[in-house]
Amino acid sequence: MSYKIYRHPEVEQDLFDIVDLIADYAGVLIAMNKLAEIEATILSLVDTPHVGTIRDEIAPNLRAIPTARKGVITFTVDDAERTVLIISITYAGANWLGRMPARL
Repeated sequence: MSYKIYRHPEVEQDLFDIVDLIADYAGVLIAMNKLAEIEATILSLVDTPHVGTIRDEIAPNLRAIPTARKGVITFTVDDAERTVLIISITYAGANWLGRMPARL
């Protein structure tokens, strides 16, 4: 049975910032391709939510997975509710750890 994906309200801004960053140095087409890769990774969590590295030392049940070669998606999994909450998406070495306190 599949899990439902939810996104922290600031994740859309994360994605906008990533597209903007990539478009500035590589062009809009490449930026949109990277966005598609990130979205595909998120979609894969519907069927395989327990992937990635568990980062309990940062927050309970927090996981992190790489995406689109230079990106990191952080999320939590609630097995009782069968949900995945995307907490943040960063790219090119952006400080995802710095986003955690405000988003958790």
